Amino acid sequence: MLNIPTDLKMHFELLTDAFTQSDKVKKLTVKKCSKHYISNNICCFQGGLFPIYMNKEDRLLAYAEGLTILGLTNFHTNTVDIYIKPAQTSIIFTLSAEEAKKIIKEKNLYESIIYVLSNNIVEFFHTFEKTITSNNYSFIRILLMDLNQTSDAVKTSVTVASYIMKRSGLSRSYVMMVLSELRKGDYITMEDGKLISINSLPEKF
Repeated sequence: MLNIPTDLKMHFELLTDAFTQSDKVKKLTVKKCSKHYISNNICCFQGGLFPIYMNKEDRLLAYAEGLTILGLTNFHTNTVDIYIKPAQTSIIFTLSAEEAKKIIKEKNLYESIIYVLSNNIVEFFHTFEKTITSNNYSFIRILLMDLNQTSDAVKTSVTVASYIMKRSGLSRSYVMMVLSELRKGDYITMEDGKLISINSLPEKF
């Protein structure tokens, strides 16, 4: 999570510091492109790039980048079935939900939890909003604009076709056909399958 407001970053850091300093925390090394299931734990990432997937159908949900905390909804709800697949070998810190709840109570970090959870909910809403479209091309158009707004680290880590297919579940043949036509019309610029720029995108295809 990059370029976040100063107050939100402060609350992320307060929670991350409190969790990672616990004697119950586990420090894990997750190898590049290997799966790590969030299960019922709290997971803290202090840097790096982490694609987040739904376990069902292996659907790509989003990219977490930089300071991130996942699993906070495990306090009071059923476990969300997701996993991460880091773009590089990475260090993560995990803590049981019960232990995290104790730390929050002891250190009175309820305000920080509200800040971080509110941010995560908004991010989830924006992700869900992108899936509500009238047709397949509209979905591709939205995902292209979404990819174009991500950091260079995300854009250089994934091909445009792979990003769209993993996010949408659309067939490779259809995605490649649409991308080919958009390139022919100079609507998008790609190099080695990676997105360089978007000039403009037609509303309809």
